Amino acid sequence: MSDGGGVFKDKFITFLFTSVLAGLVTTSFTYKSWREQARLDLAKRRLDEATKSFERASLLMSTRIFHSYRLANGSDGDEETVFAPKLEKYDKTVEDWNVAYPDLLQDFQFALEIDENGRLLPYHEIDTNDFDRKLRCHFAFEKGNGPDGIDWRSPTWRLAALHHCFIAAKVKTRALELRPKPAPTPAPVKIHDRAAAPAAPENPEVRRAKYSALDGDIDDLMTHAEEVRVAGKKALARLRDGAESRSFLEFLKNW
Repeated sequence: MSDGGGVFKDKFITFLFTSVLAGLVTTSFTYKSWREQARLDLAKRRLDEATKSFERASLLMSTRIFHSYRLANGSDGDEETVFAPKLEKYDKTVEDWNVAYPDLLQDFQFALEIDENGRLLPYHEIDTNDFDRKLRCHFAFEKGNGPDGIDWRSPTWRLAALHHCFIAAKVKTRALELRPKPAPTPAPVKIHDRAAAPAAPENPEVRRAKYSALDGDIDDLMTHAEEVRVAGKKALARLRDGAESRSFLEFLKNW
């Protein structure tokens, strides 16, 4: 009888131990599954926010390049009634960009600045005044110029450099230089005065140089904008990888 009681006791202890162990395993598995789902939800939200910020910046860059071309093409030949609306739209485009820039910069830092494992990188202050001393726009990315420690793969730093290089709206300045100047109103000529000599035409070489500078500015704008897009797309790809569900085997490995 005692032997039967001992067997029952052993079975009860085994059952109790198995139940506790199974409960712990189930609880742990449930918690890990919940944490994995929470990670996926957060990663998808970050991906959505980053995509919206990237698309907004990309649209603003494309709009600015388009209106730069329109302004350049109309700067020499358009009648004033045709040129004036192009200039107005260009100014509005630059205004939209400058107003949006602080938000874009912050959005990029919090949405796109991630490491290879999808973790958010430390927040860093971007002082574009530092660019005045250390950044030469025409070969900033090719030569890696700029403040020490900048990773030019960062879409945030590229966006800041793009803003710094074109904040002065050089395209507009050069386009207006190409506009034909109205002939000055001649001063009244007295009978005994000799007629004033006609104004000399602009030197063709000077004019070609102005066009070349204008084309160069627009090319640089396109190049820097494309660099921002490439860096942004790479960051989005890393975010997209982090938003994908892992296989069950990968899940167990990380359990």
